[in-house]
Amino acid sequence: MITVGIYIKDSITLEYNRVELFNDEKISVNSSIQNVNDISKTFTDFSQTFTVPASKQNNKIFRHWYENSNDIGFSTLVKADAYIEIDTILFRSGKIQLESCSVKDGQPQDYSITFIGALGSLKDKFNGLYLKDLTDATYDFIYTPTVVMNKVVTTATSADIMFPLISSSRYWNYGATGVNDISLTTSPIRYNELFPAIRLKPVLNMIENQFGINFDGSFLTDERFTNAFLWLKNSEVFTPKNFAYNIDLITATGSTLGWTINTSQNYFQLASYNYPAELYYARRLYINFQGTNGASVSFYTYVDSVLTTTTTIVANGLLQNDILVYENIGNTFPLPSSTEKITLKISTNVTMAPSVQFKNTTTIYNSGGPVSNSQGFVSTTTPTLDSKTLVHKDFPEIKIEDFFSGLLKMFNLTCYSNDGINYTVEQLESYYAAGTTRDITKYIKSDNTNLNRVKTYKKINFEYEKSESLVNVGFNSANGIEYGSLFYNTTNDGDEYNIKLPFEDLNFSNLSELLQVGYALKSDAITKYIPKPIILYDYNPTALTTLTAAADFYFNTNITGGTSTLHTTYKAFGQEYFDGTDTYSLNFNQQQSTLTNKLIDKGLYDQYYDNYLANIFDSKARLIKVSGILPTSLLTTLKLNDRLIIRDKRYLINTFTTDLTTGEVQFELLTDFREAV
Repeated sequence: MITVGIYIKDSITLEYNRVELFNDEKISVNSSIQNVNDISKTFTDFSQTFTVPASKQNNKIFRHWYENSNDIGFSTLVKADAYIEIDTILFRSGKIQLESCSVKDGQPQDYSITFIGALGSLKDKFNGLYLKDLTDATYDFIYTPTVVMNKVVTTATSADIMFPLISSSRYWNYGATGVNDISLTTSPIRYNELFPAIRLKPVLNMIENQFGINFDGSFLTDERFTNAFLWLKNSEVFTPKNFAYNIDLITATGSTLGWTINTSQNYFQLASYNYPAELYYARRLYINFQGTNGASVSFYTYVDSVLTTTTTIVANGLLQNDILVYENIGNTFPLPSSTEKITLKISTNVTMAPSVQFKNTTTIYNSGGPVSNSQGFVSTTTPTLDSKTLVHKDFPEIKIEDFFSGLLKMFNLTCYSNDGINYTVEQLESYYAAGTTRDITKYIKSDNTNLNRVKTYKKINFEYEKSESLVNVGFNSANGIEYGSLFYNTTNDGDEYNIKLPFEDLNFSNLSELLQVGYALKSDAITKYIPKPIILYDYNPTALTTLTAAADFYFNTNITGGTSTLHTTYKAFGQEYFDGTDTYSLNFNQQQSTLTNKLIDKGLYDQYYDNYLANIFDSKARLIKVSGILPTSLLTTLKLNDRLIIRDKRYLINTFTTDLTTGEVQFELLTDFREAV
């Protein structure tokens, strides 16, 4: 008999306490990483719900949960950290969910709990948040016309933030003359027409920093992943969301009637004042400002760290007085105070060293007008401002969990964790290749083998979200299928199966020679739209694409007017990545390149699904069900990518269910016809 120990972390003491178990309770854990019956999903360890006695020890662990008058009871709103040992050896880490408590004659009898593996807790960590909720400022960047231009036509080695040539405002053309012809100096591409894009890896880094987790795995350093970008478009027109700098208070002079000014912690507070009853009062906070002529400057007023007011002005280079940023009015006397802390921040769209001074006033009115008017001034220290813009504010509208699962489906990745903190992300074939081959013949019950057919499908549909882009609509009309999608037909019987990504696959156009652009415009070539999240490849991450004279285009660093400059090189973005030898595509199917006009056969299906599905749909493929009793040393080291030898055949683990109390394992295994490792 194996000794099973289940330990739950106390949320207050942070200690792990051992749960007492029934002597005859069967505790089984199902394990699966990628199930051939549901090929688009990644699985994790989980257990059947089981019961534990309402003993003195367990009542203490669960804090008498059956009694809801307990103010510090065991929480069922969040899962508790937990782990399982067998014979004192760690078996699985994960979470415990308390499901219910059985009570008889007023006395608790038992608790029902569920153990959830480490990967299952990842969705809980994401907690329904969106990409735009990420707050990591590591990848915020300076946004100026020159920065944008350099990232389009000068930067040979791509940075984490780039600006793909995708139009969201007008239908660029080449050589047709008119206001959209970018071969003319009068109708150039203007910098503010472009939206930024961020590498996928930095997005995962932001997720790591937000949730205190770590992603690793060889695929995350594979150039087929590191050269992929997420287009940052969540509005029809790109407007930089500039970084807000703190304004530090230095010295207060003049009257502070009605105000408390804390220069050490940089906040204002309203103060009480015993004044004869009048009809009306007003306390106001102004800014006197001087900054670079023509700059857009925003002042942000926070009350107890909550943004309440945004005030935006255009600087004229001169001192601009009495810019109202806070107001408190009423008719209650004596003048009331408040514990709320008022703080101010500032942002701008250019680099400048501004002058900022606060002016605080308190005015008392009666029916005849103001009877008292006091004012004071506070000098400040404001750092040199720049036009840093906030990346997370431009993320497309998608939940973090949907974005992450979309990447898993896109590249046929698997994700697993042993501790709920470190998560390994691997391409499925690489994951299996790294497994150990184990001969378990002697542990298998030879008289208990069932062979089953592998579930088959007559068609597997690999799909992106439907695109409204005029180029995509034209492709669909001509070919009867969404651009980048693949309908994989087999000779098998069965149902259809859909693997659908939460992303849109933007079809680019070749305007002339090697000049490739995209359009976030509907079929009338005028109407803007906000697409689903779009993943792009940087075609050549270490070099610019050189154009012939027939494809040179003009670029302008002004919103209107200004001087247009002719460019013969640019950073090409689209659905293809060239590593110097091979070209890889983000399309599922084989597709003609819009950039080079060559057939690209190394798409998502070819690279990440072909070998996997070939093994499943081999005519010799079988699913076998066997049982055996494994020793503790094997139970605690068996991994889901291990290849198992039973007699003279080799198998992959599809699922296995372990009875932790007896060591008996029920295996569902898939015949493995891959090359031996």
